[in-house]
Amino acid sequence: MFDINILCFKKENPKDYIPSKYCSFYETTRANCNAIYINNKDEPKISDEEISQKLRGSFTLKIDLDNCYDNPDIRVVFSEKGFLLQDNYGDQINKFESSLMIFILSLAYREKIESFLHRTANIINNKNHSDFIGFKKDFYYFNLKYFSNNPICYNHQQKYAIWKVLFKYYDISQTHKEVKVQLENLLDILYIEQKEQQETKEATKETQKKVEFILIILGFIITLALLISTYKDSSELLG
Repeated sequence: MFDINILCFKKENPKDYIPSKYCSFYETTRANCNAIYINNKDEPKISDEEISQKLRGSFTLKIDLDNCYDNPDIRVVFSEKGFLLQDNYGDQINKFESSLMIFILSLAYREKIESFLHRTANIINNKNHSDFIGFKKDFYYFNLKYFSNNPICYNHQQKYAIWKVLFKYYDISQTHKEVKVQLENLLDILYIEQKEQQETKEATKETQKKVEFILIILGFIITLALLISTYKDSSELLG
């Protein structure tokens, strides 16, 4: 997706006291992510502490409206390393798979936007401004063809709502705006440098003109001095 490979490994965990399905993600730069499906139909509702333990490996994850979609049929909780879906009816595995797909899309968005941020840094660090045009073209192309604050059709209300939670929680919009700002900053830098180069060229031309003018004056003075000297020598010979 967007030239980014994301590998997904599915496995079941029958040894857990609450049967779970896991999906682990491995990609180029980020830490591994986990997507966890839990069937709560015939089991006591899993607590926030247990969710935190499964997602973060500790009890430190605060679950609230910022990272949780809570509905009578399903509850979806996001963390920095993935998400967990509780199925309260026992027949919502399709909603887990749907949530899995939009989570993968968010991963691809985040990875692609991060790659744009790295490219802007490389252009500055390497002072390779010739890459700027290609970068600008790629970023605009990505925006026009792929990027949307919510690519889910509003008719799919639940998926639409889940996307809004994860989009905000992972700061996708904010990171995307950072690329825009850096693009504008790069453009400003290029403009400043081009202006400085133009001013340097104009200053060099002005200096050359002054030198040429001085040389012309010196040449005129030398020529005049030679003429005067020749005239005096001629006068003495004739006198």
